[in-house]
Amino acid sequence: MKINYKLFTLPIIVLLSLVYISFLFSSEIDRLKNKIDNIYFGNFIPVHKLHIIKEEYKNIILNPKSYNKSKKIIMENWDYYNTQYKSDQERKVVRKIDNQVKKSFKKRNNIFYQYIRNQIDLLIKYEVSSASMERKEFLLQYDKVNNYLFYNQIFIISFMIIFIFVVIFTTIKNNNKMEYLVDKYKSDSITDGLTGLYNRKYFDNILDETTLVSRENNWTSAFVMIDIDFFKQYNDTYGHDAGDIALKAVAYILDTLFNEEYDYVFRLGGEEFGILIFDINRNRLEQRLKNLQKNIASQKIKHEASKTSFLTISMGVVMIDKNVYSLSRTDIYKLADKKLYQSKEYGRNQYTI
Repeated sequence: MKINYKLFTLPIIVLLSLVYISFLFSSEIDRLKNKIDNIYFGNFIPVHKLHIIKEEYKNIILNPKSYNKSKKIIMENWDYYNTQYKSDQERKVVRKIDNQVKKSFKKRNNIFYQYIRNQIDLLIKYEVSSASMERKEFLLQYDKVNNYLFYNQIFIISFMIIFIFVVIFTTIKNNNKMEYLVDKYKSDSITDGLTGLYNRKYFDNILDETTLVSRENNWTSAFVMIDIDFFKQYNDTYGHDAGDIALKAVAYILDTLFNEEYDYVFRLGGEEFGILIFDINRNRLEQRLKNLQKNIASQKIKHEASKTSFLTISMGVVMIDKNVYSLSRTDIYKLADKKLYQSKEYGRNQYTI
């Protein structure tokens, strides 16, 4: 059995799409998380440390005895603050104040302490302002990422829908084509290529079952063997192309007149045709055969080599009784051929039952 590997691409595409979307989400969310960490832990928490430093400088000014303790608290908090994340611009400002903080403990001057407090105050305001700007930038980045993810999802979903549609459409198209080819093959296998009637192979299959079908259904059936009169002479006179046209004309009339539920029309080969008719009596059969001769004559297909100067047919007919048990396909065919021969012997353009 041939495997259609195209069907496997759909789940693969879906899987890759989901992986791609997950990767986008995880990478962008991680980036945003780092950004948030930088904003909150790089600005807000250090601001709290700056307030502690500012208060400890105040303690030194008001209570010089607290110098050692306050100095230790100031340096611990300043070192923490100084080691936190800073932008390049922030680092320039902090570096300058860092020198002044270290210098303040050498001078031990209340005026300089107050100056440092003022610098720390300015640094606090700078940190708050910087955090606000970072927050705005974060919100802009967040909106961009949201839009980016949204449009990517729309694109992927649209692509998947289109892809699935194409796969389904292609599969249906291929299935329809295969069904058409299978039907065509079945039709071609039982159909004559020139006339479109059933072929000899199909005729043999049905004729094998004729007696059985007739007996089981309590039917009287008939097989009509038809031969175009002087057809060799027709081909010699008008050419084989004209002969093919004549065969198609006769086939069309047969197919048109014998199109009832239990009628089967065949091209047996060359200029020979056959009709199997189930569930028919002799009177009805003769009416239909006469109607066939009338329709053939009405076509007035010229045939100068014929006695009538027009194309005619001869027929040999076998009636198959519903009580017959031993009549084989060969028997039926030979009997019909014998009756056809009699029709020709009696002058053609007639039928013999």
